[in-house]
Amino acid sequence: MAVQNSTVSIISEGIYMGLDSSGQDVYSTVGQTSHNSPGAQHTERSGQSSHPNRLAAVCPWLLCALLLTATIVLGVLYTSVSQNYSMTYVEELGANSSTLNKGLLQRDYNSLITQKNQLQRDFDAVVVKFPFLDKYCTLRSQKRVCRPCPEGWEQRNSKCYYFSTVRKSWMDSRRDCLKQGADLVIIESKEEQEFISKHTREGSGYWIGLGDSETEGTWLWVDGTPLQKDKAFWMRGQPENDDGSEDCAATAPPENKWGTAPCNWHVKSVCKTDALLL
Repeated sequence: MAVQNSTVSIISEGIYMGLDSSGQDVYSTVGQTSHNSPGAQHTERSGQSSHPNRLAAVCPWLLCALLLTATIVLGVLYTSVSQNYSMTYVEELGANSSTLNKGLLQRDYNSLITQKNQLQRDFDAVVVKFPFLDKYCTLRSQKRVCRPCPEGWEQRNSKCYYFSTVRKSWMDSRRDCLKQGADLVIIESKEEQEFISKHTREGSGYWIGLGDSETEGTWLWVDGTPLQKDKAFWMRGQPENDDGSEDCAATAPPENKWGTAPCNWHVKSVCKTDALLL
């Protein structure tokens, strides 16, 4: 009986231990299950969230690529449009500049024509007032051509000289000079006398603008100034005018110096006037 009880007791202890051990396993299993459950859930969630994370990492690069492409395209378009606009602007500017230059040139030309016409009118008015000026500026091919001396005259420095080929009295010769805006020559230096002598080596003489008809023995030039002794170029024995019949002076060969003669003699003459200094 005691043995049975002990057996029962051992069996009971074994069962208890078995039960107890089984309880531990169950508890352990349950504990492990309950402990491992969040990990499983975390794994599932990580698996589920891995795809969105990859999209989030790729999207910025795609946007950058798109922005870069758009920037390049816009840059090319801007450059093309800018070049076309620049070419168009330059062409328009050139056309406007050409038109402007033509307009300015035309305006300047018209202004010059107006000035030229006004100068011509002024000159014509002067010629009408002073007819002898027409001899300096002759009309050729509808244009005025001006020279320092009239045609047929000789220039020396700032003076013009005309050596006539027609013989007339002293008074008539002077009238001819006056009609041409000149007068019988007044000789003011030795050099001027030598210049005149080169043109009067032949012939019977040339009247000069010197006489003593107003006061016998007082020789005056045609402008009223008296003859200075140091500027007198008389021949030997001149002036000879004892009877008062030789009141006019002429330069004559062979010495090409001055001599007296009656004023009504017909000889050539020398006219003198100012040169037209252009």
